[in-house]
Amino acid sequence: MVKLSLKIVVYSYLGLLILFPFLNLFLDYYSDNSNDLDFSRIEIDLSNDTEIDLSLLPKIDYETLNGIWYNPKIEMLIISPNRSDFINVLKPLVDWKNEKGVKTIILSNYSLYYGVDDAARIRNMIKSYYEKEDIKWVLLAGDAQDDLIPIRMVYNPDVLRWGEGARESIPGDYYKPTDFYYADLTGSWDSDGDGNWGEAPQDNTYGLDEISWIPEVYVGRFPADTANELEIMVNKTLKYEVDPNIGNWMNRMLLAGGISSYVPQEYESHLTDYIIQNYAKFELSCTHLIEEGNLTRSNLKNYFDDGYSTVIMAGHGSPTAFYRNPSSIGYTSSDANSSSNFHMPSLVYLDACSTSSYDYNDNSLGEVLIRRINGSAIGAIGALRFSYYFENDENLEKLNRGNAKLFWEEFFLKKKYQQGRALYDSKVSYINSDYYKRGEGSTDYDFERKNILTYCLLGDPEVDIYTNRPKNALDPSFGDIYEGQLVSAIIKDVSGKIVPYARVHFKTIDDKYYTAYADGNGVVKFRVPCQTSQIYNVTITGHNLISSYFNFTTYTDNSMPELLKVELFPENPGTSDTLHFNITTFDDHSGIESVYLFISKDNFKHYTNYRMINGILDDDSIFMLETDKLKPGKYSYLIISRDYANNTNVFYEKSFKFTIPKPLIDYVLPISLMLIIGAAGISIFIFYKGLQTYLKIIRNYERNLSS
Repeated sequence: MVKLSLKIVVYSYLGLLILFPFLNLFLDYYSDNSNDLDFSRIEIDLSNDTEIDLSLLPKIDYETLNGIWYNPKIEMLIISPNRSDFINVLKPLVDWKNEKGVKTIILSNYSLYYGVDDAARIRNMIKSYYEKEDIKWVLLAGDAQDDLIPIRMVYNPDVLRWGEGARESIPGDYYKPTDFYYADLTGSWDSDGDGNWGEAPQDNTYGLDEISWIPEVYVGRFPADTANELEIMVNKTLKYEVDPNIGNWMNRMLLAGGISSYVPQEYESHLTDYIIQNYAKFELSCTHLIEEGNLTRSNLKNYFDDGYSTVIMAGHGSPTAFYRNPSSIGYTSSDANSSSNFHMPSLVYLDACSTSSYDYNDNSLGEVLIRRINGSAIGAIGALRFSYYFENDENLEKLNRGNAKLFWEEFFLKKKYQQGRALYDSKVSYINSDYYKRGEGSTDYDFERKNILTYCLLGDPEVDIYTNRPKNALDPSFGDIYEGQLVSAIIKDVSGKIVPYARVHFKTIDDKYYTAYADGNGVVKFRVPCQTSQIYNVTITGHNLISSYFNFTTYTDNSMPELLKVELFPENPGTSDTLHFNITTFDDHSGIESVYLFISKDNFKHYTNYRMINGILDDDSIFMLETDKLKPGKYSYLIISRDYANNTNVFYEKSFKFTIPKPLIDYVLPISLMLIIGAAGISIFIFYKGLQTYLKIIRNYERNLSS
């Protein structure tokens, strides 16, 4: 009997070993390996009226909000030679920029920065301010001659490779000047260290393009040799912006289309007419002079002197003249120097070769235009050297014509009325144009590279060009503004016309200084700091606006956020479902800063929490959240809503519950285990009975043998 019992035990143990994987599965299924998103331990006691220590909620990010008001980033750099006379002349311009909200500083200490020469040191200085301040505008206040503010000479042997014997009218077949060097801050410009700046891949030792072609900042230049010349340009800019001579000239455009070639026939009036029909006529009154009609030197000068907001001259050029045909002069430096459009300076686009070669002498057409006292140009865009066009360019998309067309498209259609922005954004548009996408245009070609690099701006890049008589801004009627509130308004002039990209500048007596920019639809948003009884002085400037002044005062926000609606999907969730919460909360003063959702199945002794937050310029009231899949059980949840004034409200109701039922497998497993155990028991019993019978036979057999 002892032996038999031992065998039963052994076989029973083997049966249990067979069952062990099933038991292990059963036990593991019901183990709780919760991984709560516990970023802040908040003591919650629902048995005592939901007491919550709200001080343990994450702090509101007032540091970032206050930082943009008390430590605004620099927006514009004016680079000056290290000369006190230049710096003193520039100070009134800096004061005006800061008054209207373009935070501006003068820099002349570029010698402190690393670089192989002054141009590299200036660029590294600009780059450092771009990286830490995110500057947008750079004004180079000095001529390139005598290296007051040097220009970068890039390696570009275009005429030797493509010019069929042509040579630059200005000496230098290998190296060409550009101010694009100061705008593109991510290109290497000399990755192989051979001293040949801005090489194309075919000229670079490593096969790399040394230029990135996407400018980070907008660059313009006052090409002044002396403080007196610089003062002329500064005063003309200030007069244009602060105290303009308001008149019909602000709503007029002058277009002069010359002839580039008689055989084949290449009439630039094709370009100027396109600009009128597709861009300018919707905003300006246009005067069109064409070589095959009324374009003469005297006509162009007389019309120019009448005063125009914008001007384009398209044809051939030399450093000192625009040519209306290959052999006839249309407008010269002497014409510009004697212009009589006093207090009606134009933005002049010179679609012609070499007309802005200010680095070569002091008498280039572009330089004289910008240097003329009170008149001629507020900005001159032209080529520093020889530039190109393609014959039979019917789509006006290649080289000079493509560059000019896209400039006016940026200016008129995309409403980029600041002259530096329109110029540099048009360069990017050119590289992204269909002409390039088809593979016909490429920055691997010297002539393409040169055309993009050679057109520069003489003038302040940040200046906004008039296209109509300026008007005062309409009072935005911000209404009552509470501490921490996000304010949204549409900026319009007094006639009700929307002002795209308007500048709204705020200043207080405790040195808060902040500028908000409207979008293309005139919508401006800003959030005020959490301080009450603050008076904010507001200056609004922008396209075709007279500087307009308003103010408002902030009030205390003591109102609590409200919970309007909570929706849970699906209504009857299971273990395979993620839960979707739609939470609608509201605050009519400072606005919702954040919403928290807490989920627990043990009366909030343990819980999972989720945070949804509005950014500084966000004002959402509906928050949508997707949770993790949950294990079976009965759950409760609560919601905390907080506004930007730190008013916090806790919402918990008896209905804030849901149940995750056990899945069918929870019932199948126990039954299956019972059946398996029963079957195993029966098997052991049968085995035991069989073993008894077997042993009885063996004993009878042994007795027979012994007898």
